[in-house]
Amino acid sequence: MAESQVAGINMPQRVLLGAGPSSVHPRVLQAMTLPVVGHLDPAFFEVMDDVCSMLREVYHTSNFMTVPISSTGTGAMETACVNIIERGDVMVVCRNGYFGVRLADIAERCGAEVHYVDSPWGKPVDPDDLAKELAKHTNVKAVGIVHAETSTGVLTPLEDIIDLVHKHDAIAIVDAVTSLGGHEVRMDDWGIDVCYSATQKCLGAPPGLAPISLGPRAMEVINNRKTRVESFYFSLQELESYWSERRAYHHTAPISMTYALREALIMMMEEGLENRLNRHARVAAALRAGLEAMGLGLLGDPEYRLNPLTAAVVPDGIDDGVVRGKLLNDYSIEISGGLGELRGKVWRIGLMGDSARETNVFALLSALEIILSGQGYEVAYGASLAAAQKTLSGFAA
Repeated sequence: MAESQVAGINMPQRVLLGAGPSSVHPRVLQAMTLPVVGHLDPAFFEVMDDVCSMLREVYHTSNFMTVPISSTGTGAMETACVNIIERGDVMVVCRNGYFGVRLADIAERCGAEVHYVDSPWGKPVDPDDLAKELAKHTNVKAVGIVHAETSTGVLTPLEDIIDLVHKHDAIAIVDAVTSLGGHEVRMDDWGIDVCYSATQKCLGAPPGLAPISLGPRAMEVINNRKTRVESFYFSLQELESYWSERRAYHHTAPISMTYALREALIMMMEEGLENRLNRHARVAAALRAGLEAMGLGLLGDPEYRLNPLTAAVVPDGIDDGVVRGKLLNDYSIEISGGLGELRGKVWRIGLMGDSARETNVFALLSALEIILSGQGYEVAYGASLAAAQKTLSGFAA
């Protein structure tokens, strides 16, 4: 197994096929070796401008306030809540998985009176249920929706939901941590008010930055707050002064991480956004075909399954942890286990960013056939690979 060594630390080369982070292309890693400059250096401002410009293309937006937050996706989730919500505000959160639950938790910590729209894990958010909950309240300030629920591999269509939110004069806050760069996210066309993501998934950069974009309705809410944002670090009023032409000091930006994000976004532009989405769709279809040929069930209705992440049901009698451990230790392939009520019940397999490769699909399916067979699960050797290849051939045609 190949290893990388720095100052006596040996790090194995893994094939990252879990819920994140995804593998990072050598070009992106190389960008991180560029000289570190100050966060107020004019040369770094050019990097910042490049990043923001390309993020707007990925989001399909003209929003000025489209920037990477110096955090992971959870920090961007908190940024969205703490800037929009003031204590006592009413917020409705749609929960159809682990990260909807987390969004509600953070909103409550920000002082919101939170009401819930709960859907079964493995199902998308039901717009009718949301309409019923909104009808109960006259003063909903914001509605939180997870576009791509990473815990279940389910995608919730957004357009009708956002129209409903706006009919109630509320702000639509969308979690696109796993969808941005792997599924269509059209911020302006769909009317999303706040949309946050993370770099370590379909964008193809290391973890550590979290893109967020805010539309005019959201910025109006922030600029007309009655109270100060209760977080200094995540205050978008403060951050805007750094990302605008004023370049006022706020905090020390992660310079090398920003280099990496810039290079990852350049690679997206070179590939083409539509081609990027098609690549994620193609390899996901091949993976699903292979898993089903192996006799494994998949969570979620076919029309709502994510491309960047597939949740495969652990067969009866098979130990989830043993299989993942053998994948990691014997094949250097990482996949993720279930969260919350799905703990021990599903494998979460990510094909995101640079990890979304045909070779990774075949490597994983081959390893799973061998491991599951060794656990007493009946496997027709090669069937999953043949099914994956047939699906890929169909896409090529």
